[in-house]
Amino acid sequence: MRKLIVFASALALSGSMAFAMEEGAMDDEMMEASTPSVTVGGSASIGIKNVDDDNEATEDFKLIRAYKVTFASSGVTDGGLMFGAGMSIRDDTGEENEPVVKGSHVYVGGADGSWKLQFGGNDPGIDLASGFGVADDHFGGEDNVAIALSGSFGGTSYRITMADPGISVPELRSANTTDQTSAANYDAVQDAMKANDDWSAGVSHSLNNINVGVGMDSESGIAIGVGTDLSGVSTFLYWSKSEFKNVDLNPSKTTAATTDTDDNALNVAEEAGSIELGSRENTGLGVKASVPAGEGASFSVGYSTLKLEQKINAGNNIGYNGTAKTKLIEVDFSYDLGGGATLSAGIDKKDAEKITVPDTVTNASTITPEDTTTLELKIAMSF
Repeated sequence: MRKLIVFASALALSGSMAFAMEEGAMDDEMMEASTPSVTVGGSASIGIKNVDDDNEATEDFKLIRAYKVTFASSGVTDGGLMFGAGMSIRDDTGEENEPVVKGSHVYVGGADGSWKLQFGGNDPGIDLASGFGVADDHFGGEDNVAIALSGSFGGTSYRITMADPGISVPELRSANTTDQTSAANYDAVQDAMKANDDWSAGVSHSLNNINVGVGMDSESGIAIGVGTDLSGVSTFLYWSKSEFKNVDLNPSKTTAATTDTDDNALNVAEEAGSIELGSRENTGLGVKASVPAGEGASFSVGYSTLKLEQKINAGNNIGYNGTAKTKLIEVDFSYDLGGGATLSAGIDKKDAEKITVPDTVTNASTITPEDTTTLELKIAMSF
């Protein structure tokens, strides 16, 4: 997959450059390219949030304060080759406690928008399926999206993303220390390998009042979204599925260790009981609708579910097996204040289940509920 993306990207780039050279040679009177430009934009939000999760140890009431400044630069060569770069500086109390730089990227592409090769600052290709809620929160191909080839033609858009090919994978050490150390090392190796192999692809097409999006990724992920817009009423249906294999189901386990006699850390760690490998299969389904309420106001309702099926690969430790379900109801109201400001209010009700492994892992697991209600009121601003 990676070789295909790199080859396609190189082919598109070389083709556009060759076209530019040929056009320049054939037409000496071609107009000069437009002067490169740099633009600065910004966005911010202010508000309050209350998160009730029945946990006295966590803070329920929170302030919403976020600010982002975006820098974008672009230009076009004489032959029609588009180029540019950008980044953003963010200060978000919900994500970071101090300003950070995110989304730094550079790109080249066709001026007609049919293709663009971008390094950094990408969204996974599977996002073109337009997922939402908990039905969209289980993909693995988005861990590293350093390279993207995207574009559009007619009513069709596409995006293919992949990892930076220079990711360093740690050496898998011998499992001759503690099980916790060997398990942590195994997890680090697995995470690096998955990030190194990440890819995600998606395509969407709009026809009249219907939009269809399909996406795939490297974790056997697939997503399909279908939306319609009739008389101002927008409806959307979304389905998704993914499977993670050879997952360490209990990375914190610390039992007695053994000596690695054959220098095979994975096998030794499994035999020692330090790693419980299994699979996690996720299936999501969601539906939402949005209706105008007049005078710049709109009202939307969304319902999404996620089913997690977890199963250990081998052995008698059935305590790691189980099925957990999560349901999310989202009700939102927004009102356009004009001048780039929008007032929004919402309530989210999330009923989640967690697979709890017993002390004696040969016994069946139990399902523990975790319910959360979130109320939010804020004003979003764009500049």
